[in-house]
Amino acid sequence: MFECLFLGDSIGLGTARAVNAIYSPQCEVRAAVGAGSSEILRWPLPGRALGAAIISIGANDPANPALAANLQTIRVRLNTRRAIWLLPYCRDRARIVRAVAAMFGDEALDLGRFRTKDGIHPQSYREVAKALLR
Repeated sequence: MFECLFLGDSIGLGTARAVNAIYSPQCEVRAAVGAGSSEILRWPLPGRALGAAIISIGANDPANPALAANLQTIRVRLNTRRAIWLLPYCRDRARIVRAVAAMFGDEALDLGRFRTKDGIHPQSYREVAKALLR
């Protein structure tokens, strides 16, 4: 069975719900509204190998000087063949997340491609889900 995990904040939570609504093998979800990298760093992660991890972290880390280090630590702890980072709408944080993704040879999906009502969350999580499942 293909094991997948959504890890992160409310964007990860919304995207996970949309993916799980159209993807038969349900992905595990470890995401919470308002979660920042420091909080997520304290969460237990699956010990088993994952086929894919979709990571949405950074939107709740305004001016956090530890963001890059936190993201690196979280990524090292994830045992996954494939990681896809959702880049936040905030361009400064998106650059940090993209740099960490590149460090690990991971993929990134830029939320900036998708319409937003508030500059933080996608207007349609279904559109993000469809892009991930291509």
